[in-house]
Amino acid sequence: MLTFILKGMGMSAGLIMAIGSQNAHVLRMGLRRQHVGLTVMICIACEILLILAGVAGIGGMINS
Repeated sequence: MLTFILKGMGMSAGLIMAIGSQNAHVLRMGLRRQHVGLTVMICIACEILLILAGVAGIGGMINS
C-alpha cells in the first residue's frame, strides 16, 4: 500500500513541477505580492482533492 502512495506522490510531484496554468498563476501572484498565502493554500487544497478523486476512481475501477 505504501509503495502505491509513494509512486502516486512522485508522479504528482512531477506533474506539479511542470509549468502549467496553475503554476503560472501562482508565480504571477507571487511576483505581484498579492494574496500569495491564499493562492497557495487554495492550490494545495485543489491538488489534494484532485489527487484523492483520481486515486479513488482508479481504486474503484480496479476493484470492479
